[in-house]
Amino acid sequence: MTMLKGKTVIVTGAAGGIGRAIAEEAGHAGARLALVDSDATRLEQTAMEIRANGVAVLSLVVDMTDRLLWQESIDDIATEFGSIDVMVNNAMWVKYEPIAEVQEDVYRRQMAIGLDAVYWGVQAVTPHMIAQGSGSIVNMTSPASVHGIPNGSVYAAIKGAISALTRQCAVELGQKGIRVNAVAPGPMPTPGTMSVVDEQGWEKRLATSPLGRLSTPEGVAKVVVFLASDAADCVNGDVLFADGGRSISKM
Repeated sequence: MTMLKGKTVIVTGAAGGIGRAIAEEAGHAGARLALVDSDATRLEQTAMEIRANGVAVLSLVVDMTDRLLWQESIDDIATEFGSIDVMVNNAMWVKYEPIAEVQEDVYRRQMAIGLDAVYWGVQAVTPHMIAQGSGSIVNMTSPASVHGIPNGSVYAAIKGAISALTRQCAVELGQKGIRVNAVAPGPMPTPGTMSVVDEQGWEKRLATSPLGRLSTPEGVAKVVVFLASDAADCVNGDVLFADGGRSISKM
């Protein structure tokens, strides 16, 4: 594959799950990778395994909620690779609990990683993309942005904001050569989701899938790479649901 040949792609939350799958797929598509995560051990393992396939990989352990530090890191990526062509905002931390029980520290951590870091990241890559006259930003949202889920008030608020931010940025940045889209993956077992969804929850999610199966990190990664690539050069401001039709089904 050469859909991203010669392009520099930033992937946040890249150490595992969907983020790792996106990094692997982008590497297969010919990209240079800047992988960002807070888990140094897992991130380096991921980076090492992708490098073994001949992909240029820069790994960064960064507090993305720190605006200036995140901006400096993005500037360093541009210096290292000479450009920033694609940014995939995937990092998230979530805790499901009843709205009356949400504590301020839990609320703020989710907001900081899920929304603040995305905003500061988009702000920091925009000058680099404007200077070169092109760029693609792909944000990770969720069906929870439009459908209520049990005990997911903070998560849903964040993903609703991400979808709105995606549309706003698409309008504001489109004429500067920057496309901005989002992907809303369906439920799938990843290290993050396995910690908040029990066996009964997975059975319910499977039963309501028109395809009779759950989404996969690899399937979502293919959608992200498509949106990031020039193959989607007329797609801007879209929120693409990669959930097998679950969000429109009454099953």
